[in-house]
Amino acid sequence: MRRLAILIAFLAAAFGISTDASAGTAVSFYAVDSIRAATLAGIDLSANDRFASADSIFAWLMDAYPESPMGPLFRAGNIQARMIDAESNDERESFLTLVAEAERRSDALIKSGGADAETEFALGVAAGYRAVHESRWGGWFSALKQGLRAKKHFQQALRIDSTLCDALLGLGTYLYWKSVKTDWINWLPLVPDSRRRGMDHLARASHCGIFARAAARAALAGALIKDERYNEAIAHADTLRQEHSQGKTAWWIKGRALLAMYEWDRAQSAFDSLEARIRAQGPGNYFNLIECAYYRAQCHWGAGRYREAQSECGRALTYPADEEVRKRQEGKLDELRRMQRRLAKMLAP
Repeated sequence: MRRLAILIAFLAAAFGISTDASAGTAVSFYAVDSIRAATLAGIDLSANDRFASADSIFAWLMDAYPESPMGPLFRAGNIQARMIDAESNDERESFLTLVAEAERRSDALIKSGGADAETEFALGVAAGYRAVHESRWGGWFSALKQGLRAKKHFQQALRIDSTLCDALLGLGTYLYWKSVKTDWINWLPLVPDSRRRGMDHLARASHCGIFARAAARAALAGALIKDERYNEAIAHADTLRQEHSQGKTAWWIKGRALLAMYEWDRAQSAFDSLEARIRAQGPGNYFNLIECAYYRAQCHWGAGRYREAQSECGRALTYPADEEVRKRQEGKLDELRRMQRRLAKMLAP
């Protein structure tokens, strides 16, 4: 608590923000320079995997401005980022509570006649968070339903304020991945393929976004990998690494792109760096350690380093991961077992 108080006092002095919660109003997190600066500081901490410090800032903003939905949204987004980073669902209830609080605040503003583009954007982000959560822990249909809600609110936000570039992140993500997931019917004349438009929105958000710039760049890089535009994805990964040097997102992007290009040594180097960052956070993230070993085994195999590949297989298969992690990684673990059997035959005397 003392560290949190010191942090809040420092930010209040640095940005000139009142910490009197009773004075909170539905101020704009975009229009007020001091609030925007504090929010960007929290986003930078989250992008550098310093989730606890980021949460302190967002919790403070949430309490200081109790009518704005933005505080709880940023705090929920930070929790979601931490859960994705750790491949954990342990803060699910806190996450959903914060999303619901953001929705409650938004609805209150709408009822009082105080809604604007920022309120519509907040409702879109809330639905988008639910969609991401459902896609990872629920199902595709429920994720699509939330995605449709998000799309509606992002479109309304842009109708009110066409300069709100952050809304393009949510809209672009929906358009691109909806088309990817339904590409088996996109050939029909009445079912448009929106991938190109989605990528254009993501590219714009990565340049003109305020709070969503880094997230838009990461989303765009993922879409570029899907489209086999690997060098472009790597360029975005390098930018992310320069801007947020402690984060792991850039290394995931770069490693996957280089592996797809059969750049075995460079890909292995990326996964080496990634694994070092995962281990530095402490033991227990076996989902991502299995993921790294799986990709490193592929790198060694592709480069003809068969004994090293065999070692990676053995390491991944003997991690003390719990049943849930093993179930979620079942496909990769099966592939590693098959690779291990083939290597044993190849390396037998």
